[in-house]
Amino acid sequence: MTNKNRTSAIAHGFTLIELLIVIAILALLLTILVPAVQRAKEQAKISVVNAELYTIGLALEAYALENQNNFPPTYVSCMMQSHYFQLPKELVNAKYLPGRRDEFGPMTTILEDRFNPEHTYKYVAPGDLVINQAHNPVKNKSKLWIPDGFPDAEQDTGEFYRNPKTSPVTWAVYSLGPNFDPEDQFVIDLRYPVPQSTWYDPREHKGLITRIRLANGEQRGTF
Repeated sequence: MTNKNRTSAIAHGFTLIELLIVIAILALLLTILVPAVQRAKEQAKISVVNAELYTIGLALEAYALENQNNFPPTYVSCMMQSHYFQLPKELVNAKYLPGRRDEFGPMTTILEDRFNPEHTYKYVAPGDLVINQAHNPVKNKSKLWIPDGFPDAEQDTGEFYRNPKTSPVTWAVYSLGPNFDPEDQFVIDLRYPVPQSTWYDPREHKGLITRIRLANGEQRGTF
């Protein structure tokens, strides 16, 4: 090709078909890369959540050591239902978890659920229940649904436990996780977060991120 012909070809530029091919290739690359990046971000966030739930678990164990092996009560509020089961203020008062500057805000601690902004991670345990910030908790009113055979041979049947002395699970802390569905039947019936069927499923990108303490001291969950 002479210099004149080469210059003419360069000046001609891309044809419409060539441009369409380039756009199609870019679109294909985006369809491959975007989900991969989203999955990587999701997994990174889950790793951080598991680490923070571990920290909360340590705080709970430290609290129990100083309180005759008793764990904090569960908190619910009719006036702030979205803040049901937030982390107990006892952990903040004892300096095991960081407090908030706004002491009159709805959250007990600055430790925020990364999948549920402006809410703490959740804590629920069989035993005492504090309703609407009452000063005296109601004994054995907090319930936790536990499947028969949990955790090694989990079955579809189970029951609610209210007495911490007879419950196979001492406490559960959890994040709502990706794509939390408040209309899920398990959520409506309060049969969570102990059943493994409610835990995060990487194939569906959905489920709770959990850390659960068994009565024998072992811990299970999504970590």
